[in-house]
Amino acid sequence: MNNNALLATLTCPNPTCQHQQQALMPTTFCQLTYTCEVCSMTHAHKNGDCCVFCSYADTPCPSMQEGETCRSPGLSDQETTALQG
Repeated sequence: MNNNALLATLTCPNPTCQHQQQALMPTTFCQLTYTCEVCSMTHAHKNGDCCVFCSYADTPCPSMQEGETCRSPGLSDQETTALQG
């Protein structure tokens, strides 16, 4: 995978913040939360999305870019299947 595809811009979903920060996406796991560097709020991924990058970034996570199953840590096979819709 191209290294440029691993860099994403996360936008804070806090309506009074909306700060954008660049982050390198992990390739071995799904990141379920992130903390905004400006407002310090910790945000979880949205229901139905596998990770915070699929919820709040301008680029989907590496698994989704590759068309693979995104396996969030701690989820059962049934929960993973439900996330994929």
